[in-house]
Amino acid sequence: MKQVGVRELNQNASAIVARVAAGESVIVTYRGRAVAQLSPIREGNLASLIAAGGARLPKRSLSELTDPPKRQSPEEPLSLVLDSFRKAERY
Repeated sequence: MKQVGVRELNQNASAIVARVAAGESVIVTYRGRAVAQLSPIREGNLASLIAAGGARLPKRSLSELTDPPKRQSPEEPLSLVLDSFRKAERY
């Protein structure tokens, strides 16, 4: 099992994920200590996660999601726009 540091994972994420997708497991280390394991997901694992309530299938596809709201005024500071979104979400 290959070990990679966080820095190497950050710099070579695509290549490392490709290795995992090909079936290899990778241990991620931080300051020399193993902190995570990247392993390929097998179809049986996903089905068992769903059965155990640890995962669920999407209710709709990504293409059905709406676009993010457009800014109302280009002159309005972004901080005010964010404040209005936050206030609207609270209630």
